[in-house]
Amino acid sequence: MLRCLCMMLATLLLSASPLTAQDAGGASADAAAMLDPAEMQRIEAAVDKALEYLVAQQRPDGSWPSGYGNNNGVNAVCLLALLGRGHTPSRGPYQAPILKAINFIYATQNDAGLYVSPNKSHGPMYEHALSTLAMIESYGYFPEPRLHASIQKALDLIVKAQTPQGGWRYQPVPTDADLSVTVMQVVALHAGRNAQFRIPEETFEKALQYARSCVVPTGGFTYQSGKGGPAPPRTAAGILCMQLLGAFDDPAVAQGLEWLNKIDYKPQIGHFWYMNYYAMQASFQAGGEYWTRWSGRAKEFLLRTQDADGSWPSYTGAQFNGNARCYSTAFGAMSLQVFLHYLPAYQR
Repeated sequence: MLRCLCMMLATLLLSASPLTAQDAGGASADAAAMLDPAEMQRIEAAVDKALEYLVAQQRPDGSWPSGYGNNNGVNAVCLLALLGRGHTPSRGPYQAPILKAINFIYATQNDAGLYVSPNKSHGPMYEHALSTLAMIESYGYFPEPRLHASIQKALDLIVKAQTPQGGWRYQPVPTDADLSVTVMQVVALHAGRNAQFRIPEETFEKALQYARSCVVPTGGFTYQSGKGGPAPPRTAAGILCMQLLGAFDDPAVAQGLEWLNKIDYKPQIGHFWYMNYYAMQASFQAGGEYWTRWSGRAKEFLLRTQDADGSWPSYTGAQFNGNARCYSTAFGAMSLQVFLHYLPAYQR
């Protein structure tokens, strides 16, 4: 289902507090540039309002509403948004909502290792990858043996579902592949590897092979290998995919970033929230002018368009939101959280 969900996350386990220029190492110059106190206060206030909205929308069982009923993709991104502000199962005002969300997703795992959404969709591997990612990030704060076993089982399923070409598709079987589903699996696998879970190195090598097969020589990425042209959502996703797989210096990364920065940035872009979040991540990993250009316009847009209740409009994600705005609000919050550095994805 959630053909355009995203994430995200990539480095060690969790950081206890935002990075400063002193402890950011090679990222110090960019970190210093983004830590203007007045701007940080605006960002933190917007994120906090968004989290208040999400917690108010959470159901008693720990899940969140979506346009697809009870869907683990939306459940996962809402949980990630809470974690991304530094809230944990044992610290801060949202301990109970976080624990309920963790336990809900944990309870949906089947014998094969798949985190199955209560309301089924056509793309369970999207929800599974996001759920796996959310569980890995939760495990960093909440290292229970039951979570470790659940996460390893979930990662094993992702490894088994990889196609010979290196990609993934909607169902947990190794048939055909597309870049959108593939990126979500890479994000989960990368987080798992950095959290020291067991993943074959060959899985990452094959995934990079597939990502490269979707490169457009003139810039950008296609949805499937050798088919069609570039578009903002798949290009942002493809860039981040290659970065997480270690191909930072591949010419396709720079070409993709240049292509992305030339687009007309507006909320009418297809799959806007998915695109914007991946682009924030990819430009931050690239640093320098790429980060300055993208983060500047994205930040101002997000701060200007947040509604009084803390939510963000659906834009081109109405089918994912349904009657509430959990999908768009979680992604809006996570986009701004790249500035805050609480989670591994928001670090280099």
